[in-house]
Amino acid sequence: MKFKLATLVGFSSILFISLVLRPPVATMGPLLHEISLNLGLSTTEIGILAASPVLCFGLGAFTSPWLVRKYGLNRSMLLILVTLLLASIVRLFFGYSGLLIGTLGVGLAIAVANVLLPTVVRVEYANRVPLITGVYTTVLALSASFAAAAAVPTSEGLGGWQASLAIWVLPVGLAILLWLPKTRFQSPHVPQLTQEAASERTAVIRSPITWAVVGIFGLQSLGFYSVLGWLPSMLSSFGFSPGEAGAYLGLATAVGIPFGLALSIFIGRFRSLSIWVAGASLFTLAGFTFLLFTVENSSLVIPAAIFMGLGQASSFPLSLSIIGTRASTKAQTTQLSALAQGVGYLIAAIGTFLVGALEQSSGHWILSILFLMVITIFQVFVGYLAGRPGKIPAR
Repeated sequence: MKFKLATLVGFSSILFISLVLRPPVATMGPLLHEISLNLGLSTTEIGILAASPVLCFGLGAFTSPWLVRKYGLNRSMLLILVTLLLASIVRLFFGYSGLLIGTLGVGLAIAVANVLLPTVVRVEYANRVPLITGVYTTVLALSASFAAAAAVPTSEGLGGWQASLAIWVLPVGLAILLWLPKTRFQSPHVPQLTQEAASERTAVIRSPITWAVVGIFGLQSLGFYSVLGWLPSMLSSFGFSPGEAGAYLGLATAVGIPFGLALSIFIGRFRSLSIWVAGASLFTLAGFTFLLFTVENSSLVIPAAIFMGLGQASSFPLSLSIIGTRASTKAQTTQLSALAQGVGYLIAAIGTFLVGALEQSSGHWILSILFLMVITIFQVFVGYLAGRPGKIPAR
């Protein structure tokens, strides 16, 4: 009975951690217009606010191996969850400065948790990595979709954007409580500062498999966070209301969830993921193509959201499964996850900022959408390479 209870609490803690890793970012896009008016922000300040979480995703990911070596996997996760809680509270106060500082803290905390989760799954569910990855990525997508769709209505109903952000503080507290029992024990798999660990890091860095993984993770993240951060602004400029824009963002982040989950269940049966990753990227490309023509025909917003959602909901679990299955050892998994997400999110942050900068310089979103289409074409080819079977050699 104790074993079953511990297993249930352990699995629930992973689900709750997954639940709180997207809403702090997903709520920002739909609320940017209100925040801008409320705080009197410039276009540059809004652009920084939109891109800063993804930039932190990249910078924070590189600290994950160091945290694990110093504190252990379980205590590192607890530290990150507490940081996420405090940062989520800080950004409710002190105007733009508090919002930016809190958003930076949120981004850094989520970055480390993003890297640690694949290692947690590898350790706790070694024989079910694709399935558990599919489950928690589904929770990530569901929470992002709900947060995006509910951001404007909750702001209107509760009295402002601060209240809309504040409702996500409670789930973080619950995630902390569920994870606390895991910190009683030091994880035995934690890599130490030895010559062997250094050799593993070298093997990861030198492998061409690593850089294909970095490429697909970065490019699909660029597309996803550009949609998450800028789609409401795009649709508002096309004539949609803020509520409608947030609802279509919710549709884009929700529609592909069942397909992504179903795909995740069967990922482990495929020797090669090349066709699947490239195919998912083509769906995303079709979505951006429909979005381009939404400028002239507003009815195309629905197929745009559906195709973007199907492609991005599939690309994300596929890229995470590639990270979890291309390493030969647990130490390599942490290193590969940190590198893929660190560099990948930096690519995504630069791209997300460029999407906004292109609109600011041109006065419309056409160039931004064309940029996303070109990036997605590259994603098709990189995804095909990353999906080929193979492992990084163990050292």
